[in-house]
Amino acid sequence: MTTDTEADDHIASAILSGNTYERVRYERHTFLRQPVPRTLMLQSALLGLLVALLPMYGLFPTSVADYLPATNPGIASPKVLLLGVFGGLLDLLGAALLVVTALYRVRRASLTESQAHALLDIEDFARYVGVGTGGLAILLTVCVFAVGLGGGAAIDTYVGTAGANPFAASGVGLPVVAVSLVAFVASVAVFYAGGYLSVRLAQTRRRHE
Repeated sequence: MTTDTEADDHIASAILSGNTYERVRYERHTFLRQPVPRTLMLQSALLGLLVALLPMYGLFPTSVADYLPATNPGIASPKVLLLGVFGGLLDLLGAALLVVTALYRVRRASLTESQAHALLDIEDFARYVGVGTGGLAILLTVCVFAVGLGGGAAIDTYVGTAGANPFAASGVGLPVVAVSLVAFVASVAVFYAGGYLSVRLAQTRRRHE
């Protein structure tokens, strides 16, 4: 009950603060309304899940070897990894758009209502692409890798159900280790971007209160 009251008070304060962006943000109907820095932290965590693919691949039991393009993650490039790469790229695209909109807000500070709507349209698109579509692709990739941890019998059951081996060679030559390392760097960069923007946006709000 207290939490709901505090949330209502925060929304009311934002609407009455005179900040056009915050007022429009709370007046809009959307499922993903969290602030940009918080969204970036979530996207950083999603990219971090791709980092986990490397140790997961290394922990695959020997019984799955026949289903893998190679047991060495430094050269193995399974098809399902491409789904994770697709998700990671969408996540980064969404993060880049959010960073651009946040920096624009810092630079302009006071926005007109039309500018606020335009920025929020971009932010909504970025969240649905990055967190929604990209996040789903990443989660599906991690789930399929988790099947591999169950051993050869688990993969055999999956293949019998899906009709294809997700760990067959992709033919792209993009190894698990490379994807995980790039995802680690990207995750750290997005995390620090979120922290930086959290401070800058807070300073901007204080200056115009």
